[in-house]
Amino acid sequence: MEKEIISSRQFMIITLLSSIGTAILISPASVTSEAKQDAWIAAIISVVLSLLLIKLFVTVGKRTPTLTFVEANEKILGRFFGKITSIGFIILSFLSAGELLYFIGIFMKTEIMPETPTMAFAFLFSIIIIYAAFLGIEVFARSTEILFAMFILIFILFVVCISPSVHMENLQPIMEAPTKSLFFSIIRLMGIFSFPLVILLMIFPSSVNVHESAQKAFYIGTILGGIVLIAIITLAILVLGPANTASRTFPSYSLAQRISIGNFLQRIEVIMATMWIISIYIKTFMFFYAGVIGIAQICKINNHRPLIFPFGMIILGLSQIVHPNIIHSEIYNREIWPIFSFFFAILLPLVLLLVAKIRKINGNQGNNSQSNCSIQIESRSNGGNATQSAGSSNNGNSTQNNNSNHGGNSSQSGSSNNGGNATQNASSDNNDNSTQSASSNNGGNATQNENSSNNETTTQSASNSENPSQSDSSSNTTQNESDTGNAPSSDRDKHSSEN
Repeated sequence: MEKEIISSRQFMIITLLSSIGTAILISPASVTSEAKQDAWIAAIISVVLSLLLIKLFVTVGKRTPTLTFVEANEKILGRFFGKITSIGFIILSFLSAGELLYFIGIFMKTEIMPETPTMAFAFLFSIIIIYAAFLGIEVFARSTEILFAMFILIFILFVVCISPSVHMENLQPIMEAPTKSLFFSIIRLMGIFSFPLVILLMIFPSSVNVHESAQKAFYIGTILGGIVLIAIITLAILVLGPANTASRTFPSYSLAQRISIGNFLQRIEVIMATMWIISIYIKTFMFFYAGVIGIAQICKINNHRPLIFPFGMIILGLSQIVHPNIIHSEIYNREIWPIFSFFFAILLPLVLLLVAKIRKINGNQGNNSQSNCSIQIESRSNGGNATQSAGSSNNGNSTQNNNSNHGGNSSQSGSSNNGGNATQNASSDNNDNSTQSASSNNGGNATQNENSSNNETTTQSASNSENPSQSDSSSNTTQNESDTGNAPSSDRDKHSSEN
């Protein structure tokens, strides 16, 4: 399967919009129904606790930085248990994608086009999702940068226009909600806001170009998404009041309907709906993409694109049967979804982390350091000793390509070195001894690839000091791939004299 890479900034935008998703539509009602006017406090606590959950996701991702969540399950838990948990994760992804299509259809039918069937909206939106999945995560990530600018612009316009309708007395009395109600509100909001972010482990950190920046982007995206959500919930309470907010199906859309500036700027809630459609689109794509990629990886299919259309039709069908009505949807999101998502957002990552620690699976393994050997990518001077990967220096002699020096003679693949001389692939200066891929001469000693030095004879591709020997040199014999005088071969060892 081809590797697609996105930037950390794009990942931050995906995190931000995925965390909002449906939460911007349904969370104000679900949270306010329990916490009443203290729903904004529950929102703040939920965002803070969500950062701990992101810390868990980041820790799990660092254990297997080059693998997706489905691949990490199989690597850490083994082939059998890993496939079982991955199948459950994929089922969660497709069910959630179908449910989000349902939300799109029911929202458009309820609030904007009541005479149009929900199937029409779900079908049109599924075409967009399928096409985006065909183009790949890189193209999708670039599109999110454009949509993010639109989202922020509309959100700022929304906050500014609704501010004149704020009534601060709707927040009073503060801290009146019982602790139990506050607790359930926090759990339900986290179930909608942060639990679904486990789906991002399918692209984090394996598909992000810089892993360290991706970790920061994960936190920043969650915090910014939390700020947007807190603002929406607080504004809904301040403008609509806690009772009115709890009784609405989509309170944030009802909030936009209240915008009226000078009896001129009115009925712009359809423009505000663009903000919610953008966030739901991002979240739906991530669930669908994660499910398709997961199926391809479980079945060992190199190209996932043939799976996109059939599974796109599956989630379209699920959108019509996942909830028979809006009441069932509310009960599901309030009582069943937090428990269902808990297993894959908290319990499974904790199990993966524990098993990975027991089995000592660490993302840093494989970066093996060599003891008593110094590794050089670029040349550097080391007091007469030149070292390379798989090589060590002894008594001023250079060892390369698992060859060793004996008695002042350097043996190399295709080249020989005389006592006190160092040979490297990248050139370096070592106490009057020069070593290069193109052979060089220092102090009368010559070192070459596939060449050997002789008495008073230097061989170079590029000449150096003292005994300059070049292809056109008159005093010395010059060769690039031949020997002069006593030529040492691979079958016998001969010592070359120094000047």
